[in-house]
Amino acid sequence: MNDYIMCLILFLLLIFMIIYTFELKTYIFDYLKLYRNNILLVGILLISTFSILTVMAKPEGESLALEPFKQIQSLAFNETVKNISFNKVVIVGDSRMEFIYNKKDELDIPSNFIFDAKSGAMIEWLLEIGKPKLEDILDNRDNKYTYHVVFNLGVNDLNSSTKPEVLADDYFDVYEELVRKYSNVKFYFLSVNPIDEEAINKGNKRTNEKIELFNAEIHQRMSELNKTNVNYCDSYNRLDFNLPDGLHYDNETDQKIIDYIARDCVQFK
Repeated sequence: MNDYIMCLILFLLLIFMIIYTFELKTYIFDYLKLYRNNILLVGILLISTFSILTVMAKPEGESLALEPFKQIQSLAFNETVKNISFNKVVIVGDSRMEFIYNKKDELDIPSNFIFDAKSGAMIEWLLEIGKPKLEDILDNRDNKYTYHVVFNLGVNDLNSSTKPEVLADDYFDVYEELVRKYSNVKFYFLSVNPIDEEAINKGNKRTNEKIELFNAEIHQRMSELNKTNVNYCDSYNRLDFNLPDGLHYDNETDQKIIDYIARDCVQFK
């Protein structure tokens, strides 16, 4: 904007220089007295035209406002997330994440978030579909971005008689392979979040106790891995959750989860 003001000042100075150089002062002042209303209108039009042309002439490479993420309603979000322009976040998950993606027109989801998620996803889906898709994204990544991967899987596998610790070990074996393969990608293990055991359908074998055991094992394996490109994100104990059907979250909770990932989980550089 300062550049535009400077251009306008120079433009006006040029007009005055022309007036004095060609001794048009007396003639113009007499003309102004007779037609001051018309000249005022012409002046406004000239200035408006000048401003429009100046904006149009702005170099193509410059943007008036770089907004790589959707405009977030919460000011706190914008203040907290720093330097996200050159980051991409891939979220690998089950129906809880797929439902968030399906609500993209209702929620404030950063546009740099990529979802690799499927309802009912279990470890077989991760091995056969989720992992190959993730590897394709990471193998073809744009070098100008820093890539982050957030895993949020396991709640469907826990609806079985297999011990949570065993399930967690199976998942972490897959995660560890990816962490070692992509050492310049940052990985985050987002806790499997709670269920409402009373509201969930009959025949459910999941419990919050099993979820907590699963999370604890993932966290322990991550600590033992001792890699600088991995982090554990404990939303289970950080957020409040509303579960209308006992398993999936309402819009308010889904927004909390997205905000938590962007504000507190992913470490933007």
